[in-house]
Amino acid sequence: MKLVVGIDQLDTPALFAAGRRIILHAAVYGAFARSRPHRDALTTALSRPDFERLDIIVLEPESREPWVRPFLDALRFGISTQATDDEVALSHRYMSELAAGHPDKVRLHPARRLPCLPVLIVDDVIIFGQYAHSGAHAPQGFWGMIRADVPTLLSWTMAGKPPAHADEEAVAAFRLVNECARAMCACRSLAPDSARNLDLRDRPATTAP
Repeated sequence: MKLVVGIDQLDTPALFAAGRRIILHAAVYGAFARSRPHRDALTTALSRPDFERLDIIVLEPESREPWVRPFLDALRFGISTQATDDEVALSHRYMSELAAGHPDKVRLHPARRLPCLPVLIVDDVIIFGQYAHSGAHAPQGFWGMIRADVPTLLSWTMAGKPPAHADEEAVAAFRLVNECARAMCACRSLAPDSARNLDLRDRPATTAP
């Protein structure tokens, strides 16, 4: 595992541009919308014929979930309510434009559950940070990066839990992938009985990246 101070150290635009399967679970993406390197990287990835799928768990401006305001207060600590709402609107507008421009490759998932931590998955790379009630925002915190067999971890999500033979590192990686997979699903559980009734577009893709 690689641990760095500040997400900029991980050069996520380069990862995005080269990726074929991306999952973004960060709720609010105003920073991406304002960052030309991030915008260009996602456009580059989506324009490649071999690109498979981009899943984005995004907070909707009109969301009335009870956890939203406390979550935003932590995420954007010290920023006014109006500025926070503007950030959410910018984020949703940008991601909606991406989805409209690439409807066969981009799937938006409205955030229905409280996000526990930010997670970005690009092929077999998993990047994760943490939210905190702090005057320093999440991008400035510690960020971890690991490599894992993401398609296998997604298949475990459909089964409901890791298999008994999974080692500790795989189980730890599964927790991150499972956070994303559950956020992409409208049902409360991804156990087989619930998953059978999902729209195919809501099933976590398990194809190899």
